[in-house]
Amino acid sequence: MIYIRFANKQILLECGLLQDNSYLAAYKANSEKFKFKPDELDYVFVGHSHIDHIGLLPRLIKEGFHGKIIMTYPSSVMSKYLLLNCAFIVNDEARVLSKRYNREYEPLYTEEDVYKTLDYIYVYNEYNHVYKLDDVISFQWFKNSHCVGAAQLQLILNDGIKTKKILYTSDIGALDTKNHYVENTEIPITFSDVSIMESTYGLNTRATKKTREFDVEHLRVAIETVLERQGSIILPAFSFSRSQELLTTLYLLFGENEDFKTDIVVDSMLTCDICQAYEDVLDSDFCELWTKVYNWKNVKYVREKVESKAWVNDPIPKIVISSSGFCTNGRILSYLDKYLRDINSMICFSGFVGTDDSYLSYRIKNGKTHKTININKVPVPNRADCITMNTFSSHANFDDLLKFGSNLNTNQLVLVHGSTEAKNCLKEHLREEISKNDKSYKVKCSEKDMIIAL
Repeated sequence: MIYIRFANKQILLECGLLQDNSYLAAYKANSEKFKFKPDELDYVFVGHSHIDHIGLLPRLIKEGFHGKIIMTYPSSVMSKYLLLNCAFIVNDEARVLSKRYNREYEPLYTEEDVYKTLDYIYVYNEYNHVYKLDDVISFQWFKNSHCVGAAQLQLILNDGIKTKKILYTSDIGALDTKNHYVENTEIPITFSDVSIMESTYGLNTRATKKTREFDVEHLRVAIETVLERQGSIILPAFSFSRSQELLTTLYLLFGENEDFKTDIVVDSMLTCDICQAYEDVLDSDFCELWTKVYNWKNVKYVREKVESKAWVNDPIPKIVISSSGFCTNGRILSYLDKYLRDINSMICFSGFVGTDDSYLSYRIKNGKTHKTININKVPVPNRADCITMNTFSSHANFDDLLKFGSNLNTNQLVLVHGSTEAKNCLKEHLREEISKNDKSYKVKCSEKDMIIAL
């Protein structure tokens, strides 16, 4: 959440929900009084529709915002499904907190607030085109491979005396992406007075030599091995983007093989909704591939709980894609409860699995030190095989961040959306690269409530 004041205009860059393993810590953070008046905001710009970037929009509406929420068309479609799902989650978390602490915790917002929010979304869908919103504010999108519909934003602010330009990357994907349905992230060449760049993978210790081709081959061999020994493959995955990417990878591996009869179970109402919505938001070439994937006869889309329970208990070997990606909640827990016990089965993580024991995904991956895992307060033997495919992450890796951040045309680069260690590490390496590129702009690490003068 970045607040901008210029001339007589007030702008917000995204309005994300803080997600934390502690319901209470998250509730307190997400209930904090806004440091601006929502009813005085003119615009909210959204780079992409992940909940940590849009999850507080309904609260903003609830507290009086009546301006424009600006995003691309695919982001507008995905926002509906993701926010409705989030409304269910925040209501359930408020119920849990109320019971746990014996006091009333009001939900952050309701499903009704989400539907009101959708009425304030305005779609601007063309990249590299300058849109003029009013006498002060213009903007353009730049391409971003982070997920379907993702965009970088350049704000162009003019008060009649001076013009200021701000680049905001939102989360950025790879410069040479291996993900389907998205185009490569571009490095904007146009000048910006201030550039604000994400730094999620800013630690150079996270760099990997593995390629997507390596991970895909690893997955193919793993699937064939597990199916041969009559086990099942469980793929915890985020409902938006990651699940569709995994499903496409499976189709490209086995979709043309008539001898491949294994059921692929997509078990999550949200994932099913997003899979269906992909056909509506994808451009022609991308849509052609997705239509084949979506209609692949091996895929079973599971919406209802009764059907989900039946698949969990079905002993026939299968491949399961279910949410959530970090195994924090959702139907994936039932599959883990069942299949972690099975030495013939395998858990396949894609992307980041967490950095410590607070993540169930981390504990599963580190089975040597976590031989038993508690799921819903019940100990479960951690016997299944486990692999991790790091290249499926939707975030730009360290090398891409370094290349992107050191080739900008700007006066000042501000690092956001990363741990303190990640920001500081990336900052030092960027300074060196910027100098090598014969550029001289400053690099700053953001802090909460930090103010930058335009």
